Parts: sequence; structure tokens; C-alpha cells
Amino acid sequence: MNQINLIGRITKDLEQKQSSNGEILIHFTIAVDEWSKEGNKTNFIPCVAFKHQAENMLKYLRKGSLIGVEGHLSVKGYEKEGKFLTFINVVADRVMFLESKKDVSNNQEQTIIQHNSSYVDNNSDNNSELIEDSILWD
Repeated sequence: MNQINLIGRITKDLEQKQSSNGEILIHFTIAVDEWSKEGNKTNFIPCVAFKHQAENMLKYLRKGSLIGVEGHLSVKGYEKEGKFLTFINVVADRVMFLESKKDVSNNQEQTIIQHNSSYVDNNSDNNSELIEDSILWD
């Protein structure tokens, strides 16, 4: 089983990118708080979304937006200049918008709004090319 569920805030404004076959994708990072007896810390988790999911995120979200991500881990590696590099992303199968646009803009009391975007089957052969294209990002 390869399933990840995260809740966090987007760390910077989203930018649209295109894969080599012209599909829309976005890379984004979410800040996820972790609490423990030793102290609290924030983890910055790299994620990627494709197609309709990416379009909806670009339309409604921005830096600081609170979201829930359901997805799976993608680990890709390649060799560059004699070094083996590994890239780890969470591929977002579903993104839930956890606050309204008004709340983000005015920083008012948080309301929970779920947005059920179109589901993209990131396991299909069609999307494997997109995932390969998406591993090299800044």
C-alpha cells in the first residue's frame, strides 16, 4: 500500500508548468507541522499535481492556502555526473481546499470547505510520462 494523507499550507504561489507531452502540472510544497515530546517542527513536503487537479489548484489556491492532500509517494532516481540522485514527491491524487478564498484573503476564522476536484488516475500509463517529467524541479 502506498498512500499518504497530509494537511498543511502551500509555501509559495503556484506556477503552471507543462510536461513534454503538453499536459499541465504544478509542483508545490506544503508545510506540515509535526508535534512530539522533543519539540515541534515543520516538515516541507514536495508535491506534484497533474491535469484537472493542477488547473483547479491554480484557479483557487495561492501561498498560505490550507489544503489536504491524498496521494502516493513517487521515488525516482537518476545518475548525473557520477552521482546517483533521488527525488521524492507526493503525487496528489486528490486535493481538498480546507478554507474559503475569503478566509485566505481576509485571514478570518477558518471555515472548512471540501472541493472534490476531478480525480486523476496517476497510476495510468498516460501519467507515468508526466511523473518522469516532473521529478526535475527547483
